[in-house]
Amino acid sequence: MYFFSKFIVLLLNRFQNNRNLLIMLLFAVFSPAFSGAQIDAFFNSATFNTPKNEPYVETYLTIVGKSLAAKNTEDHFRNSVNVELKIFKDSLLVKANKYHLMGPPFLASDKTPSFIDNQRYSLPNGIYEMELTLSDNYDPAKKALLIKSTLVINFSDKELQSSSIQPLESFKKSTSESVITKSGYDLVPYTVNYYPETSRELAFYFEVYNTDLVLGEARPFIYSYYLEVNADRSRLENYGAFKRQQSAKINPLLAKIDISKLGSGNYNLVIELKDAANKTLLQKKFFFQRLNREVDMAQMYNVSMKQNIAEYVGRCNDLDTLKMFVECLWPIADGVDKERIINQAVKKNGDLMKKFVVDFWERRAADTADPVKLWASYYKNVQQVMVLFKCGKQKGYYSDRGRVYLQYGPPSQRSQQSNENNTFPYEIWQYYRTTDATNGQFFSNKKFVFVNKMLGDDCFMIVHSDMRGEVNNPRWQYELTRRNNEGIANPDNNTPGGTQFNQFNDIYSNPR
Repeated sequence: MYFFSKFIVLLLNRFQNNRNLLIMLLFAVFSPAFSGAQIDAFFNSATFNTPKNEPYVETYLTIVGKSLAAKNTEDHFRNSVNVELKIFKDSLLVKANKYHLMGPPFLASDKTPSFIDNQRYSLPNGIYEMELTLSDNYDPAKKALLIKSTLVINFSDKELQSSSIQPLESFKKSTSESVITKSGYDLVPYTVNYYPETSRELAFYFEVYNTDLVLGEARPFIYSYYLEVNADRSRLENYGAFKRQQSAKINPLLAKIDISKLGSGNYNLVIELKDAANKTLLQKKFFFQRLNREVDMAQMYNVSMKQNIAEYVGRCNDLDTLKMFVECLWPIADGVDKERIINQAVKKNGDLMKKFVVDFWERRAADTADPVKLWASYYKNVQQVMVLFKCGKQKGYYSDRGRVYLQYGPPSQRSQQSNENNTFPYEIWQYYRTTDATNGQFFSNKKFVFVNKMLGDDCFMIVHSDMRGEVNNPRWQYELTRRNNEGIANPDNNTPGGTQFNQFNDIYSNPR
């Protein structure tokens, strides 16, 4: 089972080339303003067997370094987390492990590195409950992260069975045996089932057991592996291969698939074992999500030259994708269309969702524009807000920042503050000129103030704007400060006491 925050991965990729913003966030980690925020981590597990039928579970843990406090040691910084794992069966503790995990050293100007941990635990067949507790060794006030997972182990020494599919960050031939070594290779685990644009391939490891008993000794068989669309199970051409092997007690499969040209969507990696008569004897699937805006946009612009909007949308049969096509129109829809969006999203009828999207963009384009190009241009912004402004489990286009970005466009100035004293992280956006996409009205010199009071989820809520129809709160400064209500009883006072050194009023007046 996977426990992860997809947004964290996206955020790390976003900051890859933004040194100044990264340094600002790095300093925020050291600031007391972030004390109490929760650790961010990715965790999953996989089960395997041995030739002697001695099952074991592997745990894969990735710690997001920037979610931890850092300690300055000599000429570098380091993170440290305390890991406590407990495994229960029928409420009885059967395995326990407690240890400190040190992050790699880094400089103040560097990107705070994430780091991984891989453990193995021998366990007989059964149903188990795993509890993983992570606490920050350098910030005792930070809320510990508790992860719970159910684990089922059910191996036989007589039947054809398989391990879990283990996604890999990388692999190489082993020079010495270690906890990450299998079948002569060192396997670095990939702990999430989300592949962003920086991922160019999907690598994986897999084992099948007892083919010698089922097929006979040294009998030929084929491993076939490929990708399919999750919604309708349609197989994708040119994504996969096959490998011939001979039956044995354990048959490992180590392979990778090029996904550089795979568009955004929900997919399954499918592995099948076929006998000499091409009969499928075993099948295993691994679900994953892919983001690839470059391919998405290329496909859109290619079809826009030779298809109308109905033909383009008609090619999409993935209900989850169609639902997203409908929902993402919310920020630019008027009141009537907003009701239709709710109805279509709830019903999740493929034909009705297609008709709504076609009708929406044909009305927008009228006789003066190409509806496919309008849709492609808007969808590019949708993909950006899904990366930049996701709020917990809420999609980016439903978050306040994402909605404003889509409705009014990218801001002319975006000021971000993460570590002011006694102040929540906040952003102030300014638009020199903008058009409200819901009604076509033009505005100039408008500002928006967002604040993040839920530090762990990166959820910025709008607390004030001078834009018509938006939240207007002349005393928005009180929303930014932490438990500081000094002066709030005076209706003429807009600034909490003791914030004379804070910059929010200056930034609001002069965004930068």
